[in-house]
Amino acid sequence: DVERSRGLGDVYKRQDGDREIKAQKVAEVTRKLFDLGCYEVSLGDTIGTGTPIKAQQMLTACMHVAPIEKLALHFHNTYGQALANIYACMQLGANVIDSSVAGLGGCPYAKGASGNVATEDVIYMLNGMNIESGIDLDKLIKTGHWISQKLNKLNGSQVGKARN
Repeated sequence: DVERSRGLGDVYKRQDGDREIKAQKVAEVTRKLFDLGCYEVSLGDTIGTGTPIKAQQMLTACMHVAPIEKLALHFHNTYGQALANIYACMQLGANVIDSSVAGLGGCPYAKGASGNVATEDVIYMLNGMNIESGIDLDKLIKTGHWISQKLNKLNGSQVGKARN
């Protein structure tokens, strides 16, 4: 059995305030992660300050060092841009998306950053684009409400809130 490793290349980091990492630098880290044996690299905006054009610039730079099939998206929704960023990158061929039920999570090094984009919101968008995910949205919404209640957390999914 070969161990499989997945890497995360982050676009932004917090250090004395927000500082953007250049797309070319993310591409260099992506290349190194593949050289180390990662089967896939998830390109992340873990503090959620990215915008669609910046997301496309990051993905385009990384597509020069790896095929799109080996690149994933990991966008937090702190500024409400995660779905727009995902859609923008889908226009370039991205089709692997990290998400979390009810948008749970956060970023350990970015105070105030919200969780990853809510899976319910991504699936709703994909359904509206006639893209089959194989995920039952109604069951997913129920799961989001259940886990949010169990964890005593607010449900971060806009779709979940609308269908509460």
